[in-house]
This record gives sequence, C-alpha cells and structure tokens, in this order.
Amino acid sequence: MNYKALGLKLGLAIMTVSATITGAVAITNESPSWGATAIKVGTVDDYLPCSDQINQHFEGLSIDIWRRISERLNISYTMQPISSFDQAVALAANGEFDLIASCHEITPERLKSIEYAIPYTTGGIVIASQQSGKPVISLVGKIIQNKIVARCSILLIAITGLTAWSSSYFKNSKTASKLKARRLAKVWTFLILNDGIDTIVGSKIRDHITVLITSLVHTLLMGAIIGTTATIIFEENITKKTNELKNKELYQLLQQGLAVQEQTSNAHWLKKQMNNAGIKQDKSTSPVYASNKQQLMELIQGKSNPKPKHIVTNLTTYKTILKQAELEDEFQLSYQMPSKTPQAFVFGSKINPELKKAINIEISKLNRSGITEQIEKDWRD
Repeated sequence: MNYKALGLKLGLAIMTVSATITGAVAITNESPSWGATAIKVGTVDDYLPCSDQINQHFEGLSIDIWRRISERLNISYTMQPISSFDQAVALAANGEFDLIASCHEITPERLKSIEYAIPYTTGGIVIASQQSGKPVISLVGKIIQNKIVARCSILLIAITGLTAWSSSYFKNSKTASKLKARRLAKVWTFLILNDGIDTIVGSKIRDHITVLITSLVHTLLMGAIIGTTATIIFEENITKKTNELKNKELYQLLQQGLAVQEQTSNAHWLKKQMNNAGIKQDKSTSPVYASNKQQLMELIQGKSNPKPKHIVTNLTTYKTILKQAELEDEFQLSYQMPSKTPQAFVFGSKINPELKKAINIEISKLNRSGITEQIEKDWRD
C-alpha cells in the first residue's frame, strides 16, 4: 500500500472540507445586502439637531445615524421631508413610509399605532422661561408676595407694636406727644431688631415677662422669614422637576404666555397636564400654539403677538431653538422631566420584518461602539 499517496489524498480531502466549512461560515456571517430593495424614508423637517432639510440636502444627528446604517446594509432609499411628528407617525402607520429617521419620542399613545426601532438617544419635556431684565426687583417681588413671609412679617410688626405700646417705658412717660411718639418708635425698633431691649425694660416683672415672650415669638417668626427667603433665593436659578409643577404654577405659566409647537409630544404632554389640573382653555389660559419651529422662534422673539414668556419644548432641541433665536442668555430652564425619554426611528407598517431586524442590529452596534453618542455630541456642540 502506498501510504504516501494515501496521506496526500487525506490531506487534500481535509483541506477541501475545511475550505467548504470556512466558506459556509463566511457566507453565514456576511451581512445580507438590501440594495435590490428600495425603501422610502421620511424625516421631520426643520428640527435640528435631529433632522432638517436645507436646499434639498438632509442633515442632523438622526440623518447621520441613518446614513451609517444604510451604508453598512447597502440599503437603497429615497428621503422626503415631513412637516410634523404626528404626521410622520400617521404616514408610517399607513405604510406610506418604510422608516422615519427623526428623534421620535417613544410614548404609549404612539405605540398603539406604530412600531419603533431600538432607541439611539434620549430626550424629555422641558419648560424654558424668560428671565427678568431686573432680577433684583423680580426677586424682591417674589419674596414680598410669598404668603409665609407676608404673614410672619405682619404678625411680627403687630406683636412688637403691641408690646411697645404696653411697655412702662412708653406708658409712664409724661413727655410731650411728639417725644412720646419717639419713645414708642424707639421701643418698637428695639423689639423688631431684638437688640438693646435691656435699656428700655422697666422694673416691673410684667414688663420682663412680656418682653421675654415677644423675644421668643420674634425668634420664631424671624426664623420662618429668613428660612423662606433663603429658599426663594436658592431656588431662583434651580430647575424644578415637571412632576413638581403644581396646578397653580401651571395656571400662572399659561396666563404669562406658554408657547408650544403643534403636533409634537410636547403639545400632547401640555394638554394632558392641563386636563389633570382641570384647566379649561379660554382666552387667558390657552397655550400659544406654533405650527412649526420657525414660528415658535418668532413668538419668543416677540415678532408676533402675544409674546410668550415660557416655552414647552424638548431636551434634545431646546438649546438649538434658543441659539437660532439668539435668546440663549434670556431664557433658562425652569422645569425638566425627572427622567429621560428614549427616542428612536419609526418603522412603517409595510417594511420587511427581516430588514427591521437588520436595522435594529446595526443600531445596537452603533450604540455599543459609542458612535451614536459621539454623533449626538457633535451635533449638540
């Protein structure tokens, strides 16, 4: 038996089997090409940093992410702008678009009609408010209007005034009316300041007890006034959580002018908050609606009446809106959602299920590699 020839044949056979297995693995691991299938992609126009159309060119963080996915999967597609988020959801649900590449917030209401891709970024409802041109006067006004400060101040003045009027230093004085009034003012001032009282307290025990009680009450009331004032000053520039927005505060925001863009999750959220607070829309409490982002900017710029002092928008886009409106220094966040809401692409109702799976896999890869985070950072900066 020719062992050399037999060994050569076995070697060739093993190499052939190995090559076959390797080729099979390579074919299995190779991403399928979707170039033969052209899909229709929509994007919400005029909504940077997410998506926008400028001179027939589409740009934004959502567009950049989609382009990377389409290149990896070799997807042929056409892209068209859509005027609003609600319209985009409706068109996807009807199967008129295979994919919507924009920052669509995942909400329970939208999930009833459409399916989302894997989230690639997050957002959340925020309320930005115009800052006062005279911050000191505005702050003093808030302090004076505070019920605790007002009531404690009135009570302090009343108690110290009554103690001063009943004191022996004032009662036993036989001086002229003008000098007697000065004595009263002197005692009252000492009691309010809670200092120098020993110089005016008479020899009677009743005076000492009265002044002692007044001093204790003074300490309690001043503590409440100082503590409340400090809280108002401290919270002046702190962003509150939207779940801490009380009915009365929402009512005040609406009366001062609260703008929001129609057909967005922001508008739906505001409507829900008003319903929960029992606020009915009338001339004084109706939100100022903008049909698009450009109109929203014109409203807060004061180019049209009424000029709102507050806007409801999204954490993803509010900085871009204020920057484009050149109002970055005039508005500040007053309320923000305590948790961030995931945002994602929207799948059309007629898209190939295997293509949906492939797109989700690519989004997952981009998320894990940090590419989506870097793209978002580039657009936000």
